[in-house]
Amino acid sequence: MYFALAVIILLISSVLRIWNFTTLPIGLSDIEVSHIDVARDEIQRGNIFVFYEREIPNSDQTRGQEGLYHLFLAGLSIPFGMGSFGLRFISFLLGMITVATLYTLGVRLFGHKTGLLTASFYGILMYPVLLSRLVLVETALPLMTASVLLALARTLPVYFRTRAETSNTIDYATMGALIGLSLYVHQSSLFIVLMAMAFVTYIMILNRPISLRRLSYIGFSILMLVIVAIPYFLSTFRLTNLGANGRITGDYGSITVSVLQSFAGLMWQGDNNLLVNIINRPMMDIISGLVLVGSLLLCLRNWRNPRYALILIATLFLGPPVVLAGQAPNFLAMSLVLPVVVLLVGLGLTKLIEHSPENLKSFVIVGVVVLLSGNFAWTVHSLFNVWATSDDVQLIYNGDIGQIAHHLDLTADDIPAVICNPDWDRVRASNEAYSNVELLKLQMNRDSVLLREVDCGQGFVFVNAGAHQQVVLLSPTNRTSLLPSTADWLSLGTPILDLNDGSVIELQVQGELADALGVFTTTSPASYATTADVSSRVPIAPPIRLGGNITWLGYETDPFPEYDPRAIVPVSTYWRIEGLVPSDLVVFTHILTDPLFPIAQVDTIHIDPTELRERDVYLHNASITLPRTIEAGQQIISVGVYQRSDGLRLSVFIDNAIQGNRIFLYTIDIN
Repeated sequence: MYFALAVIILLISSVLRIWNFTTLPIGLSDIEVSHIDVARDEIQRGNIFVFYEREIPNSDQTRGQEGLYHLFLAGLSIPFGMGSFGLRFISFLLGMITVATLYTLGVRLFGHKTGLLTASFYGILMYPVLLSRLVLVETALPLMTASVLLALARTLPVYFRTRAETSNTIDYATMGALIGLSLYVHQSSLFIVLMAMAFVTYIMILNRPISLRRLSYIGFSILMLVIVAIPYFLSTFRLTNLGANGRITGDYGSITVSVLQSFAGLMWQGDNNLLVNIINRPMMDIISGLVLVGSLLLCLRNWRNPRYALILIATLFLGPPVVLAGQAPNFLAMSLVLPVVVLLVGLGLTKLIEHSPENLKSFVIVGVVVLLSGNFAWTVHSLFNVWATSDDVQLIYNGDIGQIAHHLDLTADDIPAVICNPDWDRVRASNEAYSNVELLKLQMNRDSVLLREVDCGQGFVFVNAGAHQQVVLLSPTNRTSLLPSTADWLSLGTPILDLNDGSVIELQVQGELADALGVFTTTSPASYATTADVSSRVPIAPPIRLGGNITWLGYETDPFPEYDPRAIVPVSTYWRIEGLVPSDLVVFTHILTDPLFPIAQVDTIHIDPTELRERDVYLHNASITLPRTIEAGQQIISVGVYQRSDGLRLSVFIDNAIQGNRIFLYTIDIN
């Protein structure tokens, strides 16, 4: 029966944690991105260290960070990818293992009822549920604390039994390794080591005289701890600016006030940090809080009993880092002591059931079930209805970008997406913040989806000749910097998502684009240089085929036929993709004083050529600054394409015959 109930608890806990898993929260917070930075920009590039230098969000400062959690984050992102699911999966996994570990710990110390109640409370409380959805190092702290407590309970005689004399060596090795590994998770893990050493000392004093066999086991466990912890301590001495000792304390103010506020955060007035909580919502209800207080008093009364002493010592040693972290009540700091908190509640409820009169025991059990059900309903309402829909939470988690990422996950396979990205070719340095586009791609779970990124301030791409596509604008500045012709085309679209920091526009302009390109055959006359005489320009109407599966379709009429020196000349041309194009394709636009010599030029392309597909139409804009010394008179504009790797221009074909390697468009007058 207990096993079946434990399975039900695990199922309920998993449903709370997996429901709307990729959309609650809808995006990634800045602090989560700083942790992802460590996994993505350091560990996945082969830089394995004890401490990493992590950016502090909304600050120019950095701080040290232990890297064990990030090592697992980087490893799991290989099979699952870097989307919201892959990034959060490790937190979900840690949360579920913590529930199971707490059940085992409760059973080990106080019996099946305590195990069930402890696992139940941890499984349904809002903060642990939310913690299982966030990419934060604190998600690993409850499991580490619970695992070390379980290892201590398995190896040391918490029941005054002599059976522990013959404990398996593996148990002691595991205990030492776990305590040592905890150091690599978080700065507060130093207190886990102190707690473990304090309990070992307590057992050795309580069990005098202690046998040589047990001493050898304990010595072996300490040896394992030292071996595992050697790199940590060496790195601490070598990198004093990154070590944990400088990060344990925060702005806690008065110790007394911080203690009272931390305790009140459990059952009266909780953390105001919207990153992990609703303003003023306590960790648990007042009844559970009073049960917790009663359990603490029970542990004090039975301090000579190792089972109770373990919980009491854990409270005494894991409580200080919560207080010293500052900003009390601080739920993130409480992650370290959270297993002890729920274990105390589970113990208190067990004692209430066991010591209630027989004629009232059924009512007490029903009351405990009602208490658990109430906390479950409270969590569901607070997390899914209040916290998830808060505008402030949306802002903290970059919700607009998250909504667009989720929308593209659902639709990009059916509706091709074009992202307006002025920095599409920028290589992000490791110390630079993520751009909006990088955040968008980081959260998407569909790595195989083709997202065409184009600088819409200088160009645009009509997917499949304008048949059906969606255009993503990720900031208000994207709209203001649009190429005028691009803005005109987008005005024909229909907004699908219209958010404060981004929008998605559905565009279907196949007919309008075909009409516009058809007009170019009469309004955009061009010419080419003959092979015999480059000065002889033979007029021809578009389209004109070039090498590399490129076809020139025409140009937009120049709105300013006369220019002064130092003026900027805009040249907008349309190109159709006929197949696979060179990956290093470049469009050149020249202003010629004669058929051979360019006086001004721009060689650019505003999209990754590998993202172009057959029947795509690419709108290219070149903004050419005229030199100060340019001579007055008529100048010729010519265009063409070449490959950046060898600099060779692709040929122009007229009736399958090569006719030079550039196209002459029109002339402009220089004043």
